[in-house]
Amino acid sequence: MVNQSAAYYARVLIPVGKCKTLPGYVFLPQHKVKRPLPLVVAGVGVGATKIYQYHDHCQNLANRDFVVILIDPSNYPESMAPGPWTWDRGFGYMLGSFNQGFVGAELAVGKEFYLNSFTATMNYMSCWPIVDRNKIALDGFSQAANAVLTVACRDQRVKAVIWNYGGWPWIMPYEPYRLPPVEIFHGEKDDVYNVKYAKELAMELKTSMRPFELNIYPGQGHMFNVLYDLRTENRYMKPALLDAFERMVCFLKRTLAVPERQ
Repeated sequence: MVNQSAAYYARVLIPVGKCKTLPGYVFLPQHKVKRPLPLVVAGVGVGATKIYQYHDHCQNLANRDFVVILIDPSNYPESMAPGPWTWDRGFGYMLGSFNQGFVGAELAVGKEFYLNSFTATMNYMSCWPIVDRNKIALDGFSQAANAVLTVACRDQRVKAVIWNYGGWPWIMPYEPYRLPPVEIFHGEKDDVYNVKYAKELAMELKTSMRPFELNIYPGQGHMFNVLYDLRTENRYMKPALLDAFERMVCFLKRTLAVPERQ
């Protein structure tokens, strides 16, 4: 039985180039708002916009007075991605692995298409009246985590970065001293990207005298702050997930100067 939050979202198509668009999923608060809200652009791995747990993450964040848009920066065809019930097992897992390899080959040739997805999304969402264009954060997961560092160095609109368990080989060039405040999340037992990359990023930020918070969770693996089993669990059964979420919300509200709801 599925036990998850109802999500209020709109699927949009973001212009990313001549005759090209990027699918995005916009999540809004499930309550009335009286002012423009900060924007959080959540970038996930190849095909992961189909994963319900990310929708749950985005909706819960939107309910804390943010506008959240979920994108797959690789812009891999959604029709080729496994579904929300099959992505982590059997044929779905094999298909997802193939997709990751294909995009990895594209990234080896050039990374600008990937980075441009974030820039185009910020441009698009900044036109929405509900968005406070002066308060934008990037929330990157896994492969996308490394890209948000590069984008934040290039684009002064980005006022905060959430870096979730990134690492080699997808690290893209960035300059630590140019970064806005960064919050780092990593599971100590991550078997996809070693936790050493989180520690290295923290050390670079420290030596560059940039504000950051490092959160390493003992015993946790990849995707620990969004993942639960749709068949048997909900987010409230995952203490590490709940703790990481509250730390993220506090970080975003502090760095983006989000006023308390009246």
